[in-house]
Amino acid sequence: MAVKRKQVQYGGGVDVQGLGNMDFGLGDLSNLDLKDSEGRYPMDPGYTGVATVKPIKPAVTPTETPTETPEDPVAKQMRLDREYAAAVADAERIKNRKDARSTIDTVLGTYGLSDLSDFVYSEIILKETVNINNPDAIIFAIREQPAYQKRFSANKERVKNGFEELDPASYIGLEDQYRETLSANGMPVSFYDSKDDFDALIGGSVSNAELQSRVQDGYRAVQDADPEVKRQMYELGFAEGDLAAYFIDPNRMRPTLVAADYKRQAEAAKIAARASQSAGIQLTGGLAEDLARRGITEGQAQAGFTEIGKLGELATQLSGEAALSQEQIIGQQFGTDTAAAQELEKRRRRRVGEFAGGGSFARTQGETSGATRLSVGKAE
Repeated sequence: MAVKRKQVQYGGGVDVQGLGNMDFGLGDLSNLDLKDSEGRYPMDPGYTGVATVKPIKPAVTPTETPTETPEDPVAKQMRLDREYAAAVADAERIKNRKDARSTIDTVLGTYGLSDLSDFVYSEIILKETVNINNPDAIIFAIREQPAYQKRFSANKERVKNGFEELDPASYIGLEDQYRETLSANGMPVSFYDSKDDFDALIGGSVSNAELQSRVQDGYRAVQDADPEVKRQMYELGFAEGDLAAYFIDPNRMRPTLVAADYKRQAEAAKIAARASQSAGIQLTGGLAEDLARRGITEGQAQAGFTEIGKLGELATQLSGEAALSQEQIIGQQFGTDTAAAQELEKRRRRRVGEFAGGGSFARTQGETSGATRLSVGKAE
């Protein structure tokens, strides 16, 4: 609505000249209805009411729906082909990455570097920073990682000693050679079988041939050793290979000797318990340890002493029979005293034969039930 430019009194004399050109922050005033509820305008002379601004609804302009141009069939097919090819390429890329992850896991596991699997996959495969078909490039990329440094720690010692660093395959191959040489020569499994042992050999650039020579030197030392020393070692339950290992490295084998001694004593205690339980025999520590030293297990001891308990009076010496000590009785049962075993067999045959022939060998034991006690058992 156009407003005439003139001096108008508004309420208390407020000058509203140029009201039509004033900006109330409401946009275009031509779209506003400034009339109050009584139909008066604020610019009317003597106006004292309250103006209410009511926006007039703007005219609605119909929105036209744009008409889409149909896609050219040839262009559409080309687009679909491109999308399909991209999907196939993505699927192939995902498959290749999975295959690469599996291969990397296998290879790293062989080298004892499974801890580096995530690093290799994320930093090398996904980022494609290294050609995974180049083993040397992969090794170069991971050689500074802590897990790699720990696994092949002897390389640091080699470099310090003036020797060249070994690649993983050569390093592990040398470990395998050491292991095969020690096993083939009858060395105990606890001798030079740990990573620290092999690291010491590799760090000092000890070849497999040199290790073989050291083992042979150990066996020569056994052959030339004091017989009494060897006897005592054998008494402790050590084989010739154990002795050779001892002469190669006494300090390395000494803890094993102590541990074996404690183990033998523990086995001896179990054997003594089975002797008491199954045969009523109180074994001396020396006899029990001798059985343990010979490799008699707790189960074998229980079975053997049960058989000894069944001997009854056959284990008791009668007139004309050779005396058998407790040690001999035990020895015949566990195969360490053949002479005692033969004597017991003679007793059994003689006593059975005398009983069968009606000799005076049978005797009563004061039983009133009519039972007759025999030296080979009890007959009713």
